[in-house]
Parts: sequence; C-alpha cells; structure tokens
Amino acid sequence: MKTLLVAVDNSANAYKLISLAAEQALAQQAAVLVLCCVDFSYSIAEPDEIEAGEDPADFGYAQDEQHTAEAVVHQALSALKDAGVSARGRVVAGEPAETIVALAKELNAAMIIMGRRHLSPFNRLLRGSHSASVIENADCPVLIDVRAD
Repeated sequence: MKTLLVAVDNSANAYKLISLAAEQALAQQAAVLVLCCVDFSYSIAEPDEIEAGEDPADFGYAQDEQHTAEAVVHQALSALKDAGVSARGRVVAGEPAETIVALAKELNAAMIIMGRRHLSPFNRLLRGSHSASVIENADCPVLIDVRAD
C-alpha cells in the first residue's frame, strides 16, 4: 500500500492540511504517516549524562514542546480516522526539512504533503524555507498547501 507522509505543526493551517491529506489518501488508496518535528534542543530524550550548567527550567519547556507535538499528531490521527483513512504518527527530533526528506526516503513515500509558512522575504532569507528545501531534496512529489489563514 502507498504511504503519504504528512508533516504538521501547531499552526492554524494544520486542520486544512489534514483535510487535504485525507482527500489525497482516499483518492490514492494510501495510508498516511503524520509527522511532527521537534527541534533537538526541545526534545525530551533522556541524556546519557547530565552536564553542569544545564537549566532544569529548560526541560519544562521541552516537555511542553514535546507534548504539544504529540497533541498535534493525535488530533491529526483522529481527523484522519474519522475520514476513513488508515494512519499512524510520529514525533521526531530534528531539523524539519532534513527529517521530512529522510523519513520519506525511508518509507519510500508516494508523496509528501506539507504546509507553507508565509514568511517575509527577510525571514525567508534569515531562517530559510523548510518547504523549499523539501521540494529541492525529496525523491517523491511534494504537495504544498499554500492556503492562507
């Protein structure tokens, strides 16, 4: 069975993106893997060693980021299930574009579906565009939902 990789975040457009993913999954008779990336610095993987100078307050924020990512994936899975789509989800620590492309290759995904942030030209230059990087590096088609809020 084909697999579609859907990259979500905690934005207002996530629901629209999941709706689009459900349409594509049903049309292509594909399963969906919902992915939410968390920055390495905010992941709560247990370290082997604790270094002096680490601020315990940082771990509270990391847990918030991790829990938010998990909640986003759970909401997406619920919506896909309601639409009759077979889906599973993952929260992965890593740089979003690299993580999305690597996981799509690992899964031999038929398509990547993701949103686009409407960054100003300055912010696009400063931070870079995850969607542009995925388009440039993916081995499969990439569907970008560009609908504004």
